[in-house]
Amino acid sequence: MALSRYKLVAQLLTLVLLVGLALWEHLMRHYDLILPPTLLAIALLVSIPLQWLGRLRSVVADHMLLAGGLTLCAVEAPGSDDPMLWLGLSIILSFLLLTLFPALLLALCLVPAMLALLGDDYITVLNLTLGWWLTLVAATLLVLLGHPSHAQRFTLRPWRRDKRLSIACIRANLKIEIARASALDQPLSVLVVYIPQLDQAGDQFGGHLREVLSSNFSHAVSDNSRQSDLLGEYNANVFWLILPNTAEPGAIAAAKRLSDVVTMVAHPEIGSLESYSRVCTLQAQESVEHFSKRLEAAANKLLEPHA
Repeated sequence: MALSRYKLVAQLLTLVLLVGLALWEHLMRHYDLILPPTLLAIALLVSIPLQWLGRLRSVVADHMLLAGGLTLCAVEAPGSDDPMLWLGLSIILSFLLLTLFPALLLALCLVPAMLALLGDDYITVLNLTLGWWLTLVAATLLVLLGHPSHAQRFTLRPWRRDKRLSIACIRANLKIEIARASALDQPLSVLVVYIPQLDQAGDQFGGHLREVLSSNFSHAVSDNSRQSDLLGEYNANVFWLILPNTAEPGAIAAAKRLSDVVTMVAHPEIGSLESYSRVCTLQAQESVEHFSKRLEAAANKLLEPHA
């Protein structure tokens, strides 16, 4: 599944709002304003199944939605009773659909552009100041939400912030999960995942690009995993994904789903990521040391040429 549950819900809600806006304009007999929300709703209706099937990258869909949303704001604002609301909506859309710095630059440019579109009566120092102030507030909130305080770092699921655990943390959590599985007589599986492009990115383009790709991979995995699953970085290009209460068939299905998700992580210099994985399932009465050795052997096997 290439589209996360949260983004799917958000896009479905957006689709409902667009259809509602088109119906409202029809009921109000504003026939000249029906076309923009209708076209945007149709585009979104087509893109959702394409994203779900992995035929359309989410970032492309986001850019299409942003372009359509800004066009809708530009069309609706001049005839609205409160056009400044549409200016605020355009700023919010920028921060929802773009990363921080592109969104900030776009929003700063949108404020004078939208005010100019509304007419001379709205091109005032006060409106310009309010628009830029809203932009800076949105950027500040995004930064604060993306960087939790020091006290928030010590949560039960720290990987939900960093998306992946260090090797020491993943080993410690593996011991806990093995003990829990043994005590409750539940299955436990671990996916050993190898991403070969991370080596290429580090060797050819430096550590920064490698870290960006690794972070994007971790976000994609966390968006398509259960809350109880734990992702850890075994070494520079091999990850462990602990799957509590998961037998071997379920782990194999998770590996297939993960393989489809990883292909959606791409970069112009590298292309789409690909993954190779092995499933290791905890055996009855198996010790932590023996299971850890099996995981390490699986990782080494993946690192062999043509593995």
